[in-house]
Amino acid sequence: MRKQNNILRILILVFAVLIALLVIGGGIYLFSASKKLKAISLQPEFTETSLEVGTQYTFSINTDPSSASIKKATAVVDDPTSSFEINDNGKAVLTTGMNEGTVTIYVECKDIKSQVLTFSIVDSVARAQAEAAAQAEAQKQAEEAAAAAEAEAEAAIAKKYVKCTGDDVNVRSTNSTDGDVLGKAKKGYMFEKVEEVDDWTHIKYKDQDGYMKTEFLTEVSEEEYNEGPFEEEEKEDEKKDEKKTEENAQAEESQTQTKEEAEAKAKADAEKQAAEELAAQQAAAAAAAATSYTLSGVPVTATQYNNLLNMFRFATPNGTDEEAKAEVEIHSGAEIRAIIQDKGW
Repeated sequence: MRKQNNILRILILVFAVLIALLVIGGGIYLFSASKKLKAISLQPEFTETSLEVGTQYTFSINTDPSSASIKKATAVVDDPTSSFEINDNGKAVLTTGMNEGTVTIYVECKDIKSQVLTFSIVDSVARAQAEAAAQAEAQKQAEEAAAAAEAEAEAAIAKKYVKCTGDDVNVRSTNSTDGDVLGKAKKGYMFEKVEEVDDWTHIKYKDQDGYMKTEFLTEVSEEEYNEGPFEEEEKEDEKKDEKKTEENAQAEESQTQTKEEAEAKAKADAEKQAAEELAAQQAAAAAAAATSYTLSGVPVTATQYNNLLNMFRFATPNGTDEEAKAEVEIHSGAEIRAIIQDKGW
């Protein structure tokens, strides 16, 4: 009986130990089960939907249960130029690359993967610059288009010019052969064109409206028009020619008058000089007659007398006029005449 009781006690003890082991094992299992990671989620700590190049963005890592460990978790990113890492605070940090595009990220731990997030990566500075350049280019194109439209509009209203191809073509007051003839256009004359009316051309003629048959006109460039000729220029040339002719006539008349005056003055001067010379000769003759001398019976002038005295004075002792006169009178009248003629006195 006693032996049976011991066996029973042993069985009870074994059974109690088994029960204790089961309870302890179940508790450990239940505790481990409560700590096991069931899910992971990423929560962005920013509001941007498009990420900037070269910028860091932080994500909170949430687990279920919240006490689950993620020490062995890895952060995955598909863009080789970007980085995605879990820091010491248990948060994931994404650093975007320098290229625009997209980036996809997620966190994985013990075969548990978070949701996959995809973001666009943009370069707002480059885009702003590109947008500014595009706006500037658009503005430039708009300005060029406006300038082209303005130039086209100006060209549409630009002045046109024509040249007369006929000679003495009638310029009429209306676009009809019944119109009054305002004048005649010579070949080559230039006019400003207003418009074409049927087979007539409306032109500006002497600051008024005129009309010419289009068949006698041809369009010319502004450069050719500026070279002329114009009817106004011809009239101006005619006026200039008339003025020049008048001036030449006046100059010729003035020259004729001057020549006549010069000739009259020269004639008067010549007559005055001749009169003066005649008066001088008459005075000299009178003076000579008043002071004439006679040597050896030959009458001589005062000049001749003095020349003879001077000639023979060297032969006298004292050189007086009386001695010289005596020396002269030694010669005959014929000799005295010969000396005077020879000396040219």
